[in-house]
Amino acid sequence: MTGRRGRRVLAGVAGAALLLGIGMAPSAQMSEAAFTDSDHARTTITALRLAPPQITGFSSCIRPPVLGGSFMKIVFQWPNAAAPYSTMTSANVQWRVGTTVIAPVVTGPDAQGRYTADITTGLLSGLLGSLLGADVILEMRTTYSGWISPGVTTATYNAPLIAGAPTCTPANGV
Repeated sequence: MTGRRGRRVLAGVAGAALLLGIGMAPSAQMSEAAFTDSDHARTTITALRLAPPQITGFSSCIRPPVLGGSFMKIVFQWPNAAAPYSTMTSANVQWRVGTTVIAPVVTGPDAQGRYTADITTGLLSGLLGSLLGADVILEMRTTYSGWISPGVTTATYNAPLIAGAPTCTPANGV
């Protein structure tokens, strides 16, 4: 029983010492710090909305050759010459047919800042199917630092069944 009594006495002394220490601690000091300064800061944040490339025309729009090859050449340029477009190249264009990403051979820019993309039957591997007729919608988007333009520019290739000249129609996005 002496062991229990000794522990109780020790716990009581420790509790009294704790209370005495808290009571003797100095009170909080007043400071002269004040957060009443009337300075204000202002800034403007400008968000960039990427626009897709703009089709200026087609240098070629023909039926696919029997043994494969080029059937459409799209001429395009950036929406304007200001940043960030002034630093972009043809590598900043994402090309898609449906959900398939394609990589056409692109040349340029020419003296006017235009590029030419060569669309071949090999790129579309079977999407044209045959020489009997085809409808293909090609999408172009701008990519920049991991961002992709929400707008899309499309080039629609339509070859009627059996005979007749194909048509290539642009629809420039914003």
